[in-house]
Amino acid sequence: MDVAALVVGGPTAALVVGTAILGLLLLVLLARRSGTGSKGGPPPSASQSRSSAAAPPLEDTRDKGVILFGTQTGTAERFAKSLRAQLEGKFGGGTAFEALDIEQYDAAARLPREKLVLLLMATYGDGDPTDSATEFWAWLSQAAESGEDPDQLQGVSFAVFGLGNRQYEHFCAMGSKVSKAMKALGAREVAPRGEGDDDKDIDADFDGWCGRLFGALDASPLVSKGGASLSADFLAAYDVEEVRDAPASAVDVLPAGGSGLNSHSPFLATVGAVRELHAGGGRSCVHVELDISGCQASYEAGDHVAVFAENSPAVVEAAARVLGLPLSHCFRMRLPSHNKHGLPEPAVEGPLTLRCALARCADLLSAPNKAALLALAACAKDAGEAARLQHLASIEGTDSYHEYVLSAKRSLLEVMQDFPSARPSLGAFFGSVAPHLQPRYYSISSAPQQHPRSVHITCAVVKERMPTGREHEGVASSWLAAAKRGHRIPIFLRHSTFKLPADPAVPVVMVGPGTGLSPFRGFLQHRGELARAGRKLGPAHLFFGCRNRKHDFIYEEELEAAVANGALSQLHVAFSRDKSQKEYVQHHMEAHAAEIWGLLCESGGYLYVCGDAGNMAKDVHRTLHGIAAQVTGCTDAQAEAAVKKLSDSGRYLKDVW
Repeated sequence: MDVAALVVGGPTAALVVGTAILGLLLLVLLARRSGTGSKGGPPPSASQSRSSAAAPPLEDTRDKGVILFGTQTGTAERFAKSLRAQLEGKFGGGTAFEALDIEQYDAAARLPREKLVLLLMATYGDGDPTDSATEFWAWLSQAAESGEDPDQLQGVSFAVFGLGNRQYEHFCAMGSKVSKAMKALGAREVAPRGEGDDDKDIDADFDGWCGRLFGALDASPLVSKGGASLSADFLAAYDVEEVRDAPASAVDVLPAGGSGLNSHSPFLATVGAVRELHAGGGRSCVHVELDISGCQASYEAGDHVAVFAENSPAVVEAAARVLGLPLSHCFRMRLPSHNKHGLPEPAVEGPLTLRCALARCADLLSAPNKAALLALAACAKDAGEAARLQHLASIEGTDSYHEYVLSAKRSLLEVMQDFPSARPSLGAFFGSVAPHLQPRYYSISSAPQQHPRSVHITCAVVKERMPTGREHEGVASSWLAAAKRGHRIPIFLRHSTFKLPADPAVPVVMVGPGTGLSPFRGFLQHRGELARAGRKLGPAHLFFGCRNRKHDFIYEEELEAAVANGALSQLHVAFSRDKSQKEYVQHHMEAHAAEIWGLLCESGGYLYVCGDAGNMAKDVHRTLHGIAAQVTGCTDAQAEAAVKKLSDSGRYLKDVW
């Protein structure tokens, strides 16, 4: 999940410019373009660089607003930019807004001086902040707990929206914690705290909260009323300089390998093996081994590996066509000299070709946020296209946005293909339109006790038909499936709390159908090494599920070997398509209800669930309640309390997506 925060300050805050474009602004822009060239003529060259940066910036006298976001999956960035666009459209006449990564915000220096703070906080792990919000939360929580200055945020008004998933025990915990800490420091809450559930419709949750927030702001003096003015400089754009005759050895060079400790310092792992795990059936699942020799980061079974993947050649070629540039176009990308929008440093300065930039840096297949639609509207040569894009990005166009973009699962690339006159410059494309391609996280399917110099990934290759008719191929899964031995892949490792008990004699029950088996493969490798060393192991049950034995019973031989060597006590496999009546892991759990409940509650065992959050994890949770009631003869309420006690004690762990 993600985290974002919005801060609105007074007229003395740092210079910020808005991004929302009202209809009048669009008409003026279009008329201005018509006056300087033939209507519908060619757009400005995407390779133009510093001509606009040479002019001195106009002073923006509006109140200033800052949206802070930190993202791991891209949700917070998308929400932050959408919120910025809507706030500019509603209040931009008197208040300007910008979007910044929360890591760039100096809370100690700035937060006490702000006027209004809107915080979008995601929860990771056991109620913890996401990586990019760690420093912010460390300062805020310490300030609140110390009690040294209970009025430190006196005069600051705030509202909170939490992002989470109800499949996790600590749902939206960070939103609640931040709200409590802000109040402890004297801040005033201006709108009820909202919660977004990624397990259902987090976009609808967010839109509902935005509506309540805008109503509260309309009734308050915290922001100036009125939409963006004609002076708004709405497009954030990098400076782009075309590079000619650069030596081939200096172009598209992967950055030197980092530590692998975090996203800012990825390590270049080497592909050691890629093999197909399925045997027919029309689907694909690959086993990937990455050599991490020399990586400063270490891992344990149950941790995650983040992979920086690349867009496919077909997607890259299609994107180049809508931008109107050849794939061989070579350029450098730098921050503008007047970085009013707080653009981050480009991931790769260059020189790099358009082919490389589109492959590594641009999220082309995710749904476009509303700020991206406004940026495209500003670039559109056709007045009708500009008006439609503006409507989709407006508060009034929320239903249209959901229907055209979210319900249809329409990608940014498809939207640009639907609006061909909206052709941004390269600087604006990477600065305002395309989000940065985020790393993909995978549960590591190996253990360092058996594979100290490599991490293994078990990856289902995504391929599905979208409502628009587009054949969608998962960016990371397809890229990993096509990787060859010796291929270098940027990765970093992230620790999790999904770990085996410290005492190997404690019983474990593992539930992981499909690729949910990943961390348990690591668990079994670890237990196998302990068994070989003569350690006493507690009982271990694995409930695995797939469609049928012939096609997708992955790692079958390894699992049978784990039973033979004592790492696994019992293997329960559900084949959902082998019989006339479908059979799932929860059915096998019900068949062993007494044994499972005895291991968990009488012997102090641990329960682990990994895999699909939408259906499987819910079904397993309901089954666990039923087992508790069945075995103990208790009421539903008592069964609920028993399961909660198991979770509160840290013995019911989930790694779901």
